[in-house]
Parts: sequence; C-alpha cells; structure tokens
Amino acid sequence: MKRLILLPFLFMIVVFSKGQTSNVKIDSEYFLFGTLDDYMGRETYKHIANRVDAYYKSNTSLVTYLCSILKDRYPDLTYKTNSYNADRLDLLSESLAKKMNSLYDFKATGLGHYIGKEDMRTIRLDTIINNKRAFNTYFDSTFIGTVKKDIFKNNIQRLSFIAGAFQQFGEKKDSTYSITMYNSNSKAQAIYEQLTELKCTAENKINNTFSIPNPHRVIFTPTAELKAYLEYFSQKIQ
Repeated sequence: MKRLILLPFLFMIVVFSKGQTSNVKIDSEYFLFGTLDDYMGRETYKHIANRVDAYYKSNTSLVTYLCSILKDRYPDLTYKTNSYNADRLDLLSESLAKKMNSLYDFKATGLGHYIGKEDMRTIRLDTIINNKRAFNTYFDSTFIGTVKKDIFKNNIQRLSFIAGAFQQFGEKKDSTYSITMYNSNSKAQAIYEQLTELKCTAENKINNTFSIPNPHRVIFTPTAELKAYLEYFSQKIQ
C-alpha cells in the first residue's frame, strides 16, 4: 500500500515493502533538476524560453511522471514531440524553465542559434553578419549555464536531485551504482559533490583523453536512505 501526501513544494511517499516502512520525501523541482541534460552545459536562448528540457521518447514514462508531480504548481506544463527531431520530447513551461534556469550561472557564448524560417543554406551570411538588426532576425544569442554553488539547502533536495539524475543517467550492475554524463560542463561534478554531502562513498571517473563524447562517470555506494529513493523510482518509473 502506498500513500501520497501533497505539499506545496514537496511530496512524501510512504512505501510499505516486506513489512518495513520507508518515508521518502521528494522535492519535485530538485528531482526534475536531476534529470536535466548537461551536454556541453545547459543551453538557452529566447526562442526556447519555455523549454524545460528535451528527452528521448524512450523516456516518455519519466516525462509523464514529471508532469504528474509538477502540474499543480506549474499549470502551463506540457510536453510535445520536438519539431526537428521526432525521437525527442520537449517538456514545456515558461515558469518552470525559468525556475530551472535560476539554478545555473549563464554566460554568453558569442554564438547564435538559427531561428529563421528559410533554409539556412540559402542565406548569404556575409550580408548580415555585420548588420545587428539583420543578424537578430535570423539568430538568437545563445547562453551556456553551469550549476550554481550553494543551491542545495537540505538533504531532501540532495536526495531528490540524485534520484532524478540516477533515473535519467544512472545504472546499477550487481552492487555497483553509477551515473554517467557525457561532456558535462558542471553537473556531473555537482552530482559527485552532493553524494559526498550525503555521506555516500563516491568516486569520480573522468576521461582525460580528448574524445567526443567524453564520459564523466560517478561511481558510488548509496546510504540506506538514498537507496530507498533509488529503489522507489526504479519501480515507479519504467
């Protein structure tokens, strides 16, 4: 039997299993935060101001679960197939995207993302590259974010964050738990740091050779408390 108690910022799941009771308190925003991609950092630009993140369709159950736990607080939350890649789902909510972006420090890349309607191959870039108004018609300035320091205020946020990251990027082989992110700008390191804050044994495995994609793997042994979170979501989201 499971009971669900909804609270303004978090919810508590009481799991009864094999005669034991485990209280799992989830910060739904930090659980979502854990699932966000970090390939070369978190990218944003005006044209995708309402996009929380993009997920592979194989993760549809995760996307629908995220909507179920966040919809009450973010009523504009929805998802749809990506316009350019039918294998991807865009999770959309301007207010929630803004909340997620507040967890990052952003810097301008000096590059632009093409937003014009014409085939880019037909555009004479030499005629617009030095014309700011024309350039802004065809390109959005892009920004790349790194995870801020000191954004975790309590262990519920840490546990929720790690649970989300493990659900999206983790695996368990025998007794070995790991989370692997590719070309991660800062998030894989944040995962490692929060695992150590939770008193888990953790090890960074960073590929220092030049390769694309470049994996950053965090191997860890969860505490009993974290293990309860991971096991719950492995059953809940399949």
